[in-house]
Amino acid sequence: MEGIRVVEWGEMVSAPFCAKLLAELGADVIKVEPPDGDPARRRGPYPDGVSHPERSGLFLFANQGKRGVTLDTDTDAGIDSLHHLLETADVFVENRPYAALAQAGITTEALARRHPHLITVSLSPYGRTGDYKQYAGYDLQVNALSGMSFGTGHVHREPLTTPAQQAAYLAGVGGAYAAIVALLARDASAGGQYIDLADSGVIATLLTGYHLPTFIYRGIAGSRSGNRMRLGLFPNCVLPCRDGYVCIDAPQLEQYQRFLNLLGNPDWMDNPRYRDRRAMSDQYPEEAENLIAPWFMEHSKDEILQLCLENRIPCAPVLTMDEVLASPHLQARDWFREVDHPQAGRYRYPGPLVRLHGSPSKITRPAPLLGQHTTEILNRESPSPLTGEGWGEGDSDAQEPTIALHGVRILDLGSAWAGPMAGQLLADMGAEVIKVESRARMDGMRLGRPMIPPSDNGDDPAGGDRGLWPELQPVFHGLNRNKLSITLNLRTREGRDILRRLASVSDVVLSNFSPGVLQRLGMDYDSLQRIKPDIIVAAMPAFGDTGPLRDMVAYAPIIQAMSGMMSLVGYPPEENEPLVGELQAAWSDTVAALCAALGVVAALRHRNRTGCGQYVEAAHLEGTAALLGVPMLQYQMSGQVPTPPGNDDPDFAPHNNYPCAGDDAWVSIAIGDDAEWCALAAVLADETLASDARFADRASRWRYRRQLDELIANWTRTLTPGQATKLLQDAGVAAMPVMNIADQFADPHLNARETYVEVDHPHVGAELLYGVPWRFSATPGAVRTPAPLLGQHNDYVLSELMGMDSACVAQLSVAEVVH
Repeated sequence: MEGIRVVEWGEMVSAPFCAKLLAELGADVIKVEPPDGDPARRRGPYPDGVSHPERSGLFLFANQGKRGVTLDTDTDAGIDSLHHLLETADVFVENRPYAALAQAGITTEALARRHPHLITVSLSPYGRTGDYKQYAGYDLQVNALSGMSFGTGHVHREPLTTPAQQAAYLAGVGGAYAAIVALLARDASAGGQYIDLADSGVIATLLTGYHLPTFIYRGIAGSRSGNRMRLGLFPNCVLPCRDGYVCIDAPQLEQYQRFLNLLGNPDWMDNPRYRDRRAMSDQYPEEAENLIAPWFMEHSKDEILQLCLENRIPCAPVLTMDEVLASPHLQARDWFREVDHPQAGRYRYPGPLVRLHGSPSKITRPAPLLGQHTTEILNRESPSPLTGEGWGEGDSDAQEPTIALHGVRILDLGSAWAGPMAGQLLADMGAEVIKVESRARMDGMRLGRPMIPPSDNGDDPAGGDRGLWPELQPVFHGLNRNKLSITLNLRTREGRDILRRLASVSDVVLSNFSPGVLQRLGMDYDSLQRIKPDIIVAAMPAFGDTGPLRDMVAYAPIIQAMSGMMSLVGYPPEENEPLVGELQAAWSDTVAALCAALGVVAALRHRNRTGCGQYVEAAHLEGTAALLGVPMLQYQMSGQVPTPPGNDDPDFAPHNNYPCAGDDAWVSIAIGDDAEWCALAAVLADETLASDARFADRASRWRYRRQLDELIANWTRTLTPGQATKLLQDAGVAAMPVMNIADQFADPHLNARETYVEVDHPHVGAELLYGVPWRFSATPGAVRTPAPLLGQHNDYVLSELMGMDSACVAQLSVAEVVH
């Protein structure tokens, strides 16, 4: 990103974090703040709990690597100065409220007219189009609309939002990915464009979009499942141990048998009731968990980790933030970054989301002081981006591309969730992604009894003896749309040779194999660069290629446990509820996929500028932990270990999900300032609220939040979630129904924004998949083709791309090399 200028007009999390990531990749980022600063400066944590605008942990974390200016954009002079900055910029990142953009005249049309070269990344809670585009919203509402909250928590309690504003951070990662994709398109003569990215859309597609098939084909709308993953195989839960909590997720039979061996093969194994792991998970999970809970209580977190490492059992301690900061693994990988700030002092911050070994990301400076660079930047004429290295006029006769990643070829060796999703994100934006698998080793997402029948044989869900099961898996279809499929048996020397030849005519090799597998295949970066010097190899090891945990077996919940995130998912400790821990979505897999895709497009742009390929390492643990900078700073600044906040946020009161009329019906309500409080009191039509001393200011409302929750719940119980939301949003109060997948599927706003799209599959027929979360004005992503049939594109890849004749292909098929 060297030579690229980014102007960020953002606040709080999503836009600032997006711009921070671009700064770490080499962009010159100018942060524009109002005279009183980004509101994040007025939010903690602070050293020793003392509020100070230059010492906010939130601001320090999300704004590293930037220069800062102050502009009063309520004045014409301020707006003129903003436009002057945009004239020198390549990328504009903003997440301003809809009304603020309208007042400043920052519209899609105005930006296209005044700054045709500019790439604008516009982040917002609900998106810039649709019924809710002008609605008020915070992270609480984003999680409510996106479906994350509904499934999180205990069934007898209110749903829980995702802690520590994680939805906004993930949207920021998505914004950085979208910005670099748009730069690649602009480098190829696409010009500037506008990218509309809804925080809720990122979550509703890439995370809770996973629930769409179970709703459509099984009618399951979801529920809260407490400390366990719904629809998983026992054991998949969070349980207490001697000194904290642990998470176990052992779906494979061999893993479960090794766990039972570790327990000493207890007598209850012989009981038929405890042989059906699906029933143990779905029908009587607490009874089943009570069978294994005593063993965990006899051991410490460290003991359990060592035993499970030795026996290759996916089980890990739920680390707290102090333990994450002391992690021997992360320290061995030299992951943390120490940054010294002139006002706040020296602290350890999360390291990179993804490691680009040929062009490593850097923190070049701490977060700026308020207005620190105003004079330097506004009084110095900057070079126009039209002559700067980042712009490039391109071929004046070239046709503007309509597909952002047109001409990029990717070999996708991924399986299960994270690897295929990384490939899917790139395929959605136009890359030619060739999925490599075989009948000897199919993607695990193709396996198992399908939940949908073939379209031409609806009375036979098994597909008879026609071998259709691998083509009838809807989760596989979502993760692998827009791809080609080739079947190569990599257990054969000939199959590996063909794969290496295919790599020589590709741009990227992508995999989520365990460390060492690429080397054994001869597909690691060191091997491939000898045959293609500009190759990019992107790997997604769970814990990274090095460190004491490099070979640990893990799924998404295990990563969430080891990253510290799981320690924050639950109700406040004073309420004496067991830790929830689990999210009903593959959070860490999705984070890793997005980080890998970000690393790939950054490496592509670096290659296009320098001619050099490189190795990209997207460790799941590091990607997940990299979004948790604020809890890490909270511990360092206060000495207190962060605990689950429930739905509490000390900068908001009220801030909760409230019961409504109907079965398990809830509405999220958040009040961030006194004006919003007055609006809420007016809607509730309770004159005593406005005059009650307990609720006179934000600090008082926080102190008496439980009493306030009761008063609000008494009102919401008389209304449906939709009714409450309409009344509150009409008054400017942030509110949103807490939606399950059935609610989302019927929601007009989500449908208007193509959160779910239809594609025609050859064996399923019309099929609904989750859509593309970022909306590009010039080079939009799309679901163009269904997931491929196994080996569907063998002829194209082997004959057209590699020049093999039909006799050679037929011989390879007989030899089960192409198989």
